[in-house]
Amino acid sequence: MTDQGKSRLRRTWPQRLVVVASLLVIVSAVASARTVQYVEEVWEEVPRVDISHTGTVRYGQELLRTDTEPGEPVNFLIVGTDSGTDVADTAAAAQASGVATSGKSLADVIMLLRLDPNAKSAWVLSIPRDLWAEIPGAQDHKINSAFYIGGASLLVETITSMFDVEINHYVQMDFAGFQQVVDSLGGVPVWFPHPVRDPKSHLNITEPGCHVLGGEQALQYVRSRRYTELIDGRWRITGGDDFSRIARQQDFLVLALDRAISRGARNPTTIAGMIEAGAAFVTIDQDLTLGELVSLAQDFSDFNPENLQRQRLEVYTLFWPDGRYKGEAALRRANEPILDVFRGEADSLSPSEVTLTVAGFNEFNRAEASASLASEGFEVLGTLSSPALPETVVLHGPGDAEAAMTVARYLEPVPYVVSDDGVDGVVVVLGADYGGVLFAFQEPMSVVRDQVRARGFPPILPDPAVGFSPVATGSAAQAPAVSGVASVGGPVGASAARAGGPHVLGAMLSGGAHVLGAALGGGSVVGGADLVAAQSTEADAEPVTILGRPPEGESCG
Repeated sequence: MTDQGKSRLRRTWPQRLVVVASLLVIVSAVASARTVQYVEEVWEEVPRVDISHTGTVRYGQELLRTDTEPGEPVNFLIVGTDSGTDVADTAAAAQASGVATSGKSLADVIMLLRLDPNAKSAWVLSIPRDLWAEIPGAQDHKINSAFYIGGASLLVETITSMFDVEINHYVQMDFAGFQQVVDSLGGVPVWFPHPVRDPKSHLNITEPGCHVLGGEQALQYVRSRRYTELIDGRWRITGGDDFSRIARQQDFLVLALDRAISRGARNPTTIAGMIEAGAAFVTIDQDLTLGELVSLAQDFSDFNPENLQRQRLEVYTLFWPDGRYKGEAALRRANEPILDVFRGEADSLSPSEVTLTVAGFNEFNRAEASASLASEGFEVLGTLSSPALPETVVLHGPGDAEAAMTVARYLEPVPYVVSDDGVDGVVVVLGADYGGVLFAFQEPMSVVRDQVRARGFPPILPDPAVGFSPVATGSAAQAPAVSGVASVGGPVGASAARAGGPHVLGAMLSGGAHVLGAALGGGSVVGGADLVAAQSTEADAEPVTILGRPPEGESCG
């Protein structure tokens, strides 16, 4: 892939999540097995596309792996089509490559949807249509042109080869279908705090308050590129950037799902209306069955739309030599964590779910590592002084192996990971090799696991006769104030370290009254050192904010 242009990180997302809304409406519509017969006739009329080969040899006959087992996670490629945009430019690129075009329009929306029935989780990842891609059998071009050049099969192969993500099923829908589905729901209520207009998309909301958007108006809302609000008597562009537009699109998806549920998404009459509205505008792969959708819908029958994980690729802008905009390029390593989700290799835990303590001999490194890990979302309880180690070790107690592995992924270089029954939670013991915390470019979890296994057990561990010492009051200012230990006084003596028995790590971290627990949670350590109780101040979780939802005390729809 060509990486010309300025490497400026930019959150640019010409995605339109309206397509996945339509898909999930259909999934919700068939949530009860008793409705299958009712909609089977309509389902049989849905157009199919054969995605079995492209003429290239890399993936041959296995572009889609459709033989998934019940309960197994599945990845859908969702495509929204829109004719007319950049078609001439794409046709020229296809002719220059000597490739016959099989698509009649561009893929205006490209996204991956992952449904994991066992975890009851749903993820959606939008792929920018201007993302520069290596298109098999053609010149490098914007990824949406793959659909124009080679249809659904070539787009599937392009995405699969570019991101190393397995795709199980394909769903395509045009914007007329989106409008029809919204209309079948009786519109979707959206709250507007101010009058809104966009002359390009023709959106025009003249009064603040609750408005039920029909299909045409909803499309204007989610596609607006110059979202302008009347605030204090002046028209201000408040949603002209891609980030604002994508937030609006993602949140409309949640509002649409709420509307479908409130309208009785499992009522046969409602079901018929939704499916009949969308069926004429949807194309699916040759192997997607109604039974599979019914099974998925049953698994997600209690799914809260607000729990849909909405993700974006990290990209930067590309320019032609003359300064003209060329497209977007993906920051490959920065995107590995979210791509790992769709590969089935993701962390089972996010950083925000991991609580840890940082220990080390070097005071500056302790403070830096604590601040950096906290900035990545980890909950850092505080810091402890420890003997010098040549290499970093991540210690974890029973049940915290995955948490330790998640931490290891963010450390440079990859540390040793050691289990010890005497440890509560996760303790990062910084060694002389500590190179920092990775704010991006983390390796895939599968790679990290292999590297940790290859390292085995560390050859040198701290002397159990020395043990850990809580950070003294005078040094606490060097450590960041991140929901952690305000100040703890007094060293943990050798008697405390030795009281844990013969096991090296157990002796370090346990001793009747657990050394680490005492350091962070108050109480006494064997040896008589009095410690100030740690004050863990965890802010209340903020409620999910959904654009278009009314403020507290108001109602909409």
